[in-house]
Amino acid sequence: MSYVPIQHPIPITIISGFLGSGKTTLLNNILHADHGLKVAVLVNDFGEINIDSQLVVGVEGETVSLSNGCICCTIRGDLVDAILKLVNRQDRPDYIVIETSGVSDPVAVAMTFRMPELQYFVQLEGIITVVDAENFLTLETEDLSLGITQLEMADIVILNKVDTVTPQYLAQVKEAIEGFSPRARILEATYANVPPELVVGVGNFAPERVYQREARDVHVHSAEGHDHDHDHDHDHDHTLVYSTWSWSSEQPISLDAFRDFVNKLPKTIYRAKGVVYLQDIPEHMAVFHLVGKRAGLTLADQWGDTRPRNQIVFIGTQGGVDAAALREMLEACTQPTPTRAGPVTGQWQRGAH
Repeated sequence: MSYVPIQHPIPITIISGFLGSGKTTLLNNILHADHGLKVAVLVNDFGEINIDSQLVVGVEGETVSLSNGCICCTIRGDLVDAILKLVNRQDRPDYIVIETSGVSDPVAVAMTFRMPELQYFVQLEGIITVVDAENFLTLETEDLSLGITQLEMADIVILNKVDTVTPQYLAQVKEAIEGFSPRARILEATYANVPPELVVGVGNFAPERVYQREARDVHVHSAEGHDHDHDHDHDHDHTLVYSTWSWSSEQPISLDAFRDFVNKLPKTIYRAKGVVYLQDIPEHMAVFHLVGKRAGLTLADQWGDTRPRNQIVFIGTQGGVDAAALREMLEACTQPTPTRAGPVTGQWQRGAH
């Protein structure tokens, strides 16, 4: 069985959501976040992006370069051309985020990345839909139909502006969302403030490096041994707390067993990413990602002088990351199994468990 590895494609996240849901606020948060990644943000119009002039280090045509390594580009014409320009830049981005129009179907954008011109350079990693908690249930006719389509495609739903509604009304909105998109993971937020790890990566992720960090205002904490008291640290009622846990092992894992493990992950796990050492193809590193209901493996370079190992970080709800259970399930994946005959790489929709 032979495999031909390709250059690791740039991951792409699509941000969808109806007009006024908070997509632009989310983009601003990404551009200003301390995520340590070179993120390229593609937007239809610069007008609403609030870029601090002190961060701007260069303006070139329709591209603004920021001092934190991020760039913001407008889409003037064909999306394919805009992405090809990004992937051919000397300072190739680590990640690409695309904001769709509030009245656009994310399916059309997602299908773009299956075109032959792009499929070896970029990979769709997730679709995030932002929902206005206050106004979603008031959508009617064509607007409601579009809102439902945006939800049905979502891997993660950011339920925004939760501070503007009562707990009872919020429960109604969540029930409606779960009805339209039962497998999506729902994040409650105010001012679209969620950890950047949940949108553009997991910490400063790179195939050779996975580590954890703590975000400002919205906290990501270890699922093991954490006793932080948030009541004393924050003076508002909408601080959101997430749990994180990482696993490392030098034992190769079975691809079939690992896929089964991913499909059995609870809905409380929102995000995961890392490198995987497979029994099925031990000479090559495999990069794993999970965004909500979407999971995938990409074959990367040979390990070379790097010692092969698994290294994965998981992020989920506060108290929703059971480190002991995850460790037991992952260690079970290291049991020797017959070599898989099918392809290693690809994406799949994980099961609803």
